[in-house]
Amino acid sequence: MAVDRADQALLISRHTASCLRCQAEIAIEHRISRALAAMRDNLMIAPAGLVAAAMGNLDTSLPPSEREVPKVAVAAAMVAVASVLAWTLSRRAKGGV
Repeated sequence: MAVDRADQALLISRHTASCLRCQAEIAIEHRISRALAAMRDNLMIAPAGLVAAAMGNLDTSLPPSEREVPKVAVAAAMVAVASVLAWTLSRRAKGGV
């Protein structure tokens, strides 16, 4: 099994060495990782009741249906954008950008 993984890793590394699209995707992932690592020490206090409201909107007794999946994806995207926006604004306020 270890040999199969090593062969797969070699195949993937050969491909990414020549594929500009994969190199671009890897660069994006690295940039996002660096941005998230930089945000690690930037803690913000959540508004009162936010966790309870979010948990109240989740119905864990039912499996997600095809209609609910896009709602969760949109909510996750909104939280991600709000987090990055808040982090950027706080850095600008501190004079870091």
